[in-house]
Amino acid sequence: MYKEIIVFLAQTLFNIFKVLEIKYTYQNKIGALLVNSVWINLVELASTYYAIDDLLNGKFTIIIFYIVGSVLGKYLGMQFGNPRNKIWKKLFK
Repeated sequence: MYKEIIVFLAQTLFNIFKVLEIKYTYQNKIGALLVNSVWINLVELASTYYAIDDLLNGKFTIIIFYIVGSVLGKYLGMQFGNPRNKIWKKLFK
């Protein structure tokens, strides 16, 4: 069950970082974009490693965690990436 949790969290983080990557590219924030790219690569590597390991062993339920993590990550990324989101006002008061 730990592999499913790792894949779920990695896919969620991956998609949050991908949304932020688009935001940082648009805003021309090179430093934040480079750091974000490192995180994208790390979480995608973990997600791919564990997902492929289970798929090759015939455990196809990992696909559910992969997809649900992706969808949740896109949603959270859009929420956190929105500059009008209240979380940014609280963090950078």
